[in-house]
Amino acid sequence: MPIGDTAAMNAPQGIPDFEAALRLFDETVRALEARARRLEEVLTVKQQELTDANRRLSEKVQELDRLSQYLELVLSSVASGVVAVDALGIITTVNPAARRMYAGLDRALEGCQLAELFPDSAVGQVLAGAAGPLTGYRQVAGRAGDQRQIEVVASPIVAPDGSVVGAVEVLDDVTDVRRLQDEVERGRRLKSLGEMAAGVAHEIRNPLNGIEGFASLLVRDMQAGSPSARHAQAIVSGVRDLNRTVTGLLQFTQQKTPNKRHVPMDELATAVCELVQAELLVSDERSISSADAAVTCVIAEDWHERRLHIDPSQIRQVLLNLLQNAVHAAQDQQQANDVRVELRLGSSQQREKRYCLLEIADNGAGINDAHQADIFTPFFTTKDHGTGLGLAIVHSIVQLHDGSIEVDRDPQLGGARFRMLLPESTDHD
Repeated sequence: MPIGDTAAMNAPQGIPDFEAALRLFDETVRALEARARRLEEVLTVKQQELTDANRRLSEKVQELDRLSQYLELVLSSVASGVVAVDALGIITTVNPAARRMYAGLDRALEGCQLAELFPDSAVGQVLAGAAGPLTGYRQVAGRAGDQRQIEVVASPIVAPDGSVVGAVEVLDDVTDVRRLQDEVERGRRLKSLGEMAAGVAHEIRNPLNGIEGFASLLVRDMQAGSPSARHAQAIVSGVRDLNRTVTGLLQFTQQKTPNKRHVPMDELATAVCELVQAELLVSDERSISSADAAVTCVIAEDWHERRLHIDPSQIRQVLLNLLQNAVHAAQDQQQANDVRVELRLGSSQQREKRYCLLEIADNGAGINDAHQADIFTPFFTTKDHGTGLGLAIVHSIVQLHDGSIEVDRDPQLGGARFRMLLPESTDHD
């Protein structure tokens, strides 16, 4: 290049075109800005979709919560007990009514295997595919230690695809219903029996009096100690035994309306216990020290000097009969100084009504379950002697006082326990 050629000196020698670069840069920036705006628009749309989805999910959760609360209210409000299990038979849901029915179990139910608690449950059959509902009955211990009859209906829980995912038991306490049914049936039988027995008793009593009279004359006229005199005396004794049976029969068929008045129950219960205890000490050939008192009276604090509106002579007869029976039952099972009989006086709440609760328990062999349904039926007895009228009379007197009586096994002494409920009066003065 010639010296002094300035044009040649100012000519580009591989220097970049800044204007083109700037244009390219601007175009790239604009493209990135456009892409950023599109991303923002997409993000805004996605955020709105997410917000809508969260709102819908929140509404579903709230709806499920409301439905769950509603179902809990429904389960809490129904009088029937409800127990649900999963496909493995494990308890998942227990409503308050079922908890009350199973209060005697004194344990938490959720998480337990239902078949272990109640081996007779039909839930196992339902889970195995048996067509439901299946109905059965179950006996459970109540809060007061009494036995309650529960009707159980087991049904499967079926998923939309038809598979069995669990089962549910619906429980109804039918103790009172069964008791009323038994009372009605017993009343029908006793009415017919009473009408027949009253007529038979009157027909028997007249000739018996004649036989006793003539036999007594024979005893008087015969030589004392002779075989004939002994035979005549045996006739007199046999007739008197028959007369006592007839008297008991008439007493049963002609129960009088109670002559009620307000009576201190602690004094009545204590007096009857002391009488039976005295009879036991006198009748037993072996001496029983006062420390070995067999017949005891346990009185709740709120029943000291408290009165009950009853016929004292009739209730005294009831307590005396039950205590004497308890002593005999314990004597048959135990040695004389091991006899234990308790009369317990307390209260019981039944369907918003208060009752006086009298329990007579012993440490005898108890009453066979097969005999419990007939224990208060006239002429029913498991003894070699006796007429079988004592407990029938007891039952009749308790009914005349608008009360109830039942028998089961005592958890403390192990023998029989008679539980008698008498309605409390509003006036205890």
